[in-house]
Amino acid sequence: MACAGGRHRAALGWSLGGEAHVFIADDDFARSFYHQLTGKRDLMDALEGHQLIAVDGRNTRSATVLSSNGAAPARLSLARFHAPQTCGYTGLVTELVLAFPPGGAAGRRAPPSHVTVVALLDHAAFAGGGGATRPALPSRAAMALIRRVADRAEHATRGAPLGLLHPPTVDADQAADAGEVVPLESAYGVGFRASYVGGGAGDTTLITGVAIADTGLHHVHWAVRPQRLRLAGGMIRRTNSGVRYSLRGAVAAPGGDRYLLVDEFADVSPGDSRATAVAAETRHVVAAQPLALRCP
Repeated sequence: MACAGGRHRAALGWSLGGEAHVFIADDDFARSFYHQLTGKRDLMDALEGHQLIAVDGRNTRSATVLSSNGAAPARLSLARFHAPQTCGYTGLVTELVLAFPPGGAAGRRAPPSHVTVVALLDHAAFAGGGGATRPALPSRAAMALIRRVADRAEHATRGAPLGLLHPPTVDADQAADAGEVVPLESAYGVGFRASYVGGGAGDTTLITGVAIADTGLHHVHWAVRPQRLRLAGGMIRRTNSGVRYSLRGAVAAPGGDRYLLVDEFADVSPGDSRATAVAAETRHVVAAQPLALRCP
């Protein structure tokens, strides 16, 4: 499936029963994959007067679906091609419906319903465990870890010394003064959006990023390098090109790595906000889609 669009080697989506639905927002991928499945090149003609068309996947193409439950092989059962403007996105969107085989080790690794998944489109299908994770931190300990990681980021960004404006709370949906902690195998993923003050009167700076850290901060790895963003009225200034990062979870990945599920919120251009899967060790974005993507 990846050969339909060279830069799309993985896709984000969600699980439902014995299936995973993943989405690729890209016109070239849609046209190329439609041609692969049907032998036809007139996708836009086929969509005329329709919000979507469905094409039988014939179960001939395989993928590996990653979740917090591990890696599970799946077969393409259906492809849906959504017309422009129907998914909260200006262009074409391809929805791949991937079916899990029943029973066996592969079936046990299939994700439960209604969780975020990442489908690998260019790997031979395989099954594997997700590995045990550390216990979740109590709320007070999680808030303390978020604050300590944010303070470490304040030093790491090497700007003028700043003072924390408000202690961060645990809330993945809060734009500032918040963060989240996701248990991993030997450490924790920590996302943060912390407000600091310093310099001139009313000068507020947001420091945001994602770290892999232990509770003692003996080892800190920046999965998403922290950045300083000047705020005006609580919003990132138009002169900045940065985004706010929110850590939504993690899924298993090949080679024992983890893919972190990171949302990027762009204040200056909200249409550029996106959901991503980031390889924790290499910082490589393996999959991304518009954050506002919603297909009927």
